[in-house]
Formats: sequence, structure tokens, C-alpha cells
Amino acid sequence: MASFILPVAFSFLVKSAVAYPPLVTGTALPPQITQQAGGGLPNAPGTPHLSNNAINNFQLANFLENLESAFFQEGLLNFTQWGSGGQTNGVSNMAVVSQIAAQEEVHVASIVGLLKGNGASDVAPYETSFFALGNIITTVGIGALIGLQAGLSTTDPGLESTVGSILPVESRHDAFFRLTAGEIPNPTTFETPISGIWAYNLALDFTIGGSCPNLPQSITSLPVFPDLGIVGYGGPSFATPNAPGKLMFRVGQPSMLPAGWNSGPLYMAWVNQNNVPAYTPVTTDGSGDLEADVQPGMFGMAFAALTNQNTATNINDLTTATLAGPIPIPLT
Repeated sequence: MASFILPVAFSFLVKSAVAYPPLVTGTALPPQITQQAGGGLPNAPGTPHLSNNAINNFQLANFLENLESAFFQEGLLNFTQWGSGGQTNGVSNMAVVSQIAAQEEVHVASIVGLLKGNGASDVAPYETSFFALGNIITTVGIGALIGLQAGLSTTDPGLESTVGSILPVESRHDAFFRLTAGEIPNPTTFETPISGIWAYNLALDFTIGGSCPNLPQSITSLPVFPDLGIVGYGGPSFATPNAPGKLMFRVGQPSMLPAGWNSGPLYMAWVNQNNVPAYTPVTTDGSGDLEADVQPGMFGMAFAALTNQNTATNINDLTTATLAGPIPIPLT
């Protein structure tokens, strides 16, 4: 039986000196990074004009791409073996991760170049904390980029191709992590779009508080929701997409919940692939923990959030109605 929680946790054990220094300017790329990445920055003359909406969204994309870049830099500095025998399908895991790390630096430099070319501030790198899931990191980034691309279609349609050219590369990275976990690389027919606000809240769980004090106002003004955790999270096979069970959730910072949040019915909202959000009723126990059924028929990575409504039919409306979360739920 396929496992519910993907066993993708990284064990970074000893130091290695193969990582590249992280980029901080975004204005130039050392030749070794371009070579390792398989290409450098686009060489089209000039810088595309960004609308205010695009600037805000690319600043958030910069924040998220910093997360991925730092994640892989950390991995290269600290691991000696990834997967069985340090290889996946006969290919060196070190070689793959080295290329992923270089590609993420190019992605960061490309976004920073767009922002600086429009006189906007970029987002400085920050410290990260990682004993994490690679599949989750990349899926959050993919979901946010899909949302960014949709937003650009109305305000900056000429920039859709910029995001579109990054998305398939990120998907290849995600497929690698699934392979190292012994999972099929293509679990779903569609990726799962998420809002920028959801992506920001998910990314905060992987950053060290206070390590990036000069974030632009477009990011600091985003709402921050209480964390949503699963009680006993980490069991290897307590539910599957075709035989879902119940999960017990817990709100990490209940004092952040709005007044009267539990005065009426509560629901767990489930977002997966290109489907409208699904809802399962939430019940509470004496200790304040929340119990909800897992929505059947989901695959790949799903996202769950606590809400007090069950009528929002798109991710943006659901984001507005989010009480706590989201939390990524890896499925197979």
C-alpha cells in the first residue's frame, strides 16, 4: 500500500565544500553557475516594464525563490548521500542537486533583475532552517508560480512566458525528489495552484524569524495565519487517496484566531489539482484538537486549511476565509 506521508526527509549529516556562494545582487552570474545550471540569464535587450501588481507579485516570487535557493545550498553544504547509494536511476544525486542549486540561483537573479530594472527593491536572502521535505518546498513554489502567472495574464500578459519558462524546470526538480523517495515522479494530471498569501504562510515555516528584516511592504502587509499542524504527523501509512481516514489537527497559535471563530460550523478545506476546494466537517474534542475526514480522490500534494465556511469555489476566496493553515498533505 502506498504511504500517505512521503518519506522524503533530508538527513544532512556532514559538511561538504561543493556549494556555490549565494547570490546577493542578482546583477551578474559567475561563469561556473551558468555552466552548472545549463544556461544563464536571458539575453534579450532591455528590461520589461512591470505594473505595480507585477512588482508586488515578483517581490513575493523573489522571497519564495530565495527559499528554494537557500534550501539547495544548505543541502549541498551538508549531505554526502541522498537516496540509495547516492544515486537515483544510476545518476549521481550530488550532480543533480548541484545543478538544481545553480538553476535556482539563475531563477533568483532573473527575478531580481526584473525588479531592479524597474526601480523596485528586491528581497535579500535570509536564513533558513531545514530538516524538511523537498517535495513540499518545490510544490509550494510551483503552486505559487501558477498563481503568479494567472495574475500576470490580466495586468502584464507579456511576462507570462517568463514565469512559464521557470515552471517546467521547477517541476523537474520536484520529480527528482519524488524519485529519491521511491515514489512515481508524475502523480497527478494537473499541478495544484495556490495563492501568494498561502505560499507566503507556508514559506514562513522554513525561515528563521528576524533573519530578513527589510522585506518590502508588499510582503510585510500580507496576512499571517496561525499554523495548522497534524497531531501525530509522520505516520507512514495511515491513509491513502482511495481509502481516506480521519486526521487530528491542532492550531499552533490559537490566540491569533479571530473572535467568534468557532461560534458556528467549522470545515477543513482541501485544495488539490485544478479542482474547486472541497470541504469536510470539523469536530472538536475537549482539548481543542480538531478532527476531520480526509477528502477522497486526491493525489500528489494537497493543501488543507481551517475555515468557517464551505462555499468558496476558488483559491482566492478561500484564502480570504482562511482561519488557520494551510498545511501541505503529501499523498501518493
